[in-house]
Amino acid sequence: MQFNIFQTIFLFSTFLAAIGLSVIIYSRNSENITSRLFVLMLILVAGYIASHSTHFVFYRSGDVTILDMSCHSFLLMILVTLTFFTWNYPTPKKMGILRSLPILLPSIALLVLLWSNLLVLESHAHVERFEVHYTGLYPMFLIWYIFLLGLNIYWLIAKIKKEKDPQLRSRSVLFIVGLLLTNFISFFFGLFLPWVLGFYFLVEISPLTFLVGVILFTALAVGKYNLFPSALNKVSSFSINRKVFLTALVLVPIIILLLEIPIITIFFEIHSNDELVKLFFITLFGGLLVSVSMSFVILKVISNPINLLKNKAREIEKGNYGIKVDFNSNDEIGELTKDFNRMSETLKNNYNEIKQNQDRITLLLSAFDKSSVAIAIVNTNFIIIELNDTFCKLVDKERMNVIGRSIKETQFSNQTNFNYPEIEKELLSSNRFEGEIEWTGPDSLEHYLLLSVTPTSLQDEEATGYLFVEIDITEKKKLEEQLLKSEKLAALGEMAAVLAHEIKTPLTSIKMNADILNESLELNSEDKAAFLIIQKEINRLNNLVKDVLNFSRQTDLVYSKINLHEIVERIKLQLRSKLDKKNAEFKNQTQPIEIDADEEKLIQVLLNMIDNSIESIGENGIIIIDSDVTTDGSVSIQVKDNGSSNLDEDKIFEPFYTSKASGTGLGLSISQKIIQQHNGNIKLITSSKDKTVFRIDLPIFKPKGVLSEIKMNSQLKEK
Repeated sequence: MQFNIFQTIFLFSTFLAAIGLSVIIYSRNSENITSRLFVLMLILVAGYIASHSTHFVFYRSGDVTILDMSCHSFLLMILVTLTFFTWNYPTPKKMGILRSLPILLPSIALLVLLWSNLLVLESHAHVERFEVHYTGLYPMFLIWYIFLLGLNIYWLIAKIKKEKDPQLRSRSVLFIVGLLLTNFISFFFGLFLPWVLGFYFLVEISPLTFLVGVILFTALAVGKYNLFPSALNKVSSFSINRKVFLTALVLVPIIILLLEIPIITIFFEIHSNDELVKLFFITLFGGLLVSVSMSFVILKVISNPINLLKNKAREIEKGNYGIKVDFNSNDEIGELTKDFNRMSETLKNNYNEIKQNQDRITLLLSAFDKSSVAIAIVNTNFIIIELNDTFCKLVDKERMNVIGRSIKETQFSNQTNFNYPEIEKELLSSNRFEGEIEWTGPDSLEHYLLLSVTPTSLQDEEATGYLFVEIDITEKKKLEEQLLKSEKLAALGEMAAVLAHEIKTPLTSIKMNADILNESLELNSEDKAAFLIIQKEINRLNNLVKDVLNFSRQTDLVYSKINLHEIVERIKLQLRSKLDKKNAEFKNQTQPIEIDADEEKLIQVLLNMIDNSIESIGENGIIIIDSDVTTDGSVSIQVKDNGSSNLDEDKIFEPFYTSKASGTGLGLSISQKIIQQHNGNIKLITSSKDKTVFRIDLPIFKPKGVLSEIKMNSQLKEK
């Protein structure tokens, strides 16, 4: 009954192994075929070792034919599995039915013959030796076993010759060594010699060779192919204590079973099976006790300094660089401690250096971002990879919408005043570009840019891109133009003042003599009309001389508190006769605001502005003066009329420019000069056929450092 149970177990194991092998071979998914074949081979090796150990430990006497047949079955299945593993080594590939059936069919036939008692007749175990009897068909099993072993070696040698990778070649050599050591020695001592001698010779060595082979193959599978990642990850998560105790609990029984028991049976006299079993359990208990005790001692010696290193490593993780472990020893852990201390000191030095570099980089990046100069960095394809805020403001685009786009598309597309390809052409020839360009901005206004393009690189490597540095000098250009204009006007004013002064004296004499002649002579109507023309032209020339002298003369302002509404009312009364001639309506809508200004000169400006409005309006025209206080503390004065005008905003304030037939062209220039002296501004708002609007902006309070009229008078009296 006992042997029937073993027969059922081993037959079922062989049947399951055959099915598993078939499923693996003919599976459509061939990616993990090597790992699955290797796992199946390990299971078969475990079954073989279990069967063999049961045979030689618990059944030292009696009929052991079933156990012998099971060992033959496991050996054959191991070799068949190894054959398919070799075919898929190192790169999995489909074998096909035509190639696999010549290996599977003979193997299945031999298994059927084996379990039909047509290969092994019987095996008997005695205390001293194991007898075995075979049939005449048994050499077929040996021949097929040697054939499969040779086929494996042939395939491996062929792959070694074709393989160019030296690492894979060395793995293949290791594979052959494990194959020969495991299967050939097992074949020689477990199959061939018993067939020749009629009894098992050194049969206890066979499982030991398999143990060495399994260690070789497992090391190859785990170390080179990573066949068991999940199992390795789980084992790697164990603490060192669990790993040591687990190793002791697993290895001690295997070593006692596969090494100590064969040595005892060979070199010591065993009289009964019970004696061997008792010896096995005593040795197992003693071995476990010794191994666990040794493991505990070793762990205390190893784990304490390792825990100390672990705690210090966590301190370093928190940022406490430079911390050291106080542990003196000349062993490997002592060397590890010294290396740890050196590493900690190196980390501290590197951290300090990185911190300094980081501070420097932060400073440079801050200067880069806050620079008033527009900066953009592009790669060799002129794609923008970095830029500062000033560049974003210059092109009026968000940073996220600029990064990754070409600088031509971002800034220089649709340019009429500048040809962008000139930059790239210059960069190809001289690797840099510098110059002043005229550029149309997003506001559709013309800007003048100083553009510098230089290559960027890392140390001495080739250029990795270009640095665009752009300075907007539009305001500077305007100031230069204004300065040039002021210099010309100053020269013109100086010359005009000299001429006006020289003309004024003879002009006064001419006017006086003309008046005397007009009064003393009896003139006819034609002569009187001629004298009136002379007097009119003399007055016009006199006014021109007066305006030229006023324009060229630079006088200091005399500030005083004045009421804007009252000033406009005085002007209204002064111009009453001119207003009545055109039946014009004058509306004073200014507020009673008190401002600091030069009363005489402000009246001169307003008189000139209103006088121009009177000349431009027709009969029943309307002139409106209103005012408003702005949020920045200034007063805004607007002079409006419904007269027709077509004034040029860019030229109306230029000297001697006039749209009137009899004007001198200096009125608005003088007005602008006076307003600018008050730190104000005057500009034309509207000029059309039915409306003209000028606006004057003045600060309400006088600038600091300017004396009022009252203080100036008191200082003059004291002097």
